[in-house]
Amino acid sequence: METRTDVQKRTPLHFLVDGLQVWVTYLDANENGPFGVRFMWMEDEYACSPFHHITEDGGYTYHKFQNYIMIGDGKMNMRVTEQETDRERLDRLQRIWVAYQQKLNETVFSV
Repeated sequence: METRTDVQKRTPLHFLVDGLQVWVTYLDANENGPFGVRFMWMEDEYACSPFHHITEDGGYTYHKFQNYIMIGDGKMNMRVTEQETDRERLDRLQRIWVAYQQKLNETVFSV
C-alpha cells in the first residue's frame, strides 16, 4: 500500500561539492511541517544522470528514491527505496549536507 504526501519544494539550491554538480531541495509536507531534504548529485565527472537521495532525519540516514510521473493526474510521485549503505556515497552525502548548511548560513552540524 502506498501513502501519498503532497509536498512543497522550498529553498532549492544548485552548487558544486568535490567539483561535481549537486541539487538540493528542502521539502515541506503541506500541513504537517518538515518532510525532508532531497539530494540529486553526480557520482563523477562522466556521469550521465544523478543519484537521488533523501534524508528525513537531518543527515543521519539517507534513502534512495525514484521519481515517477503518475498516469491520470500527471503529478510526480517520489518513491523512497532502500537505505544507502555504500560508505563512499555516504561520505559524499555528508559533504553535501555540510555544504548545504553553509549555503543556508546555518550552523554546520556534521553527523
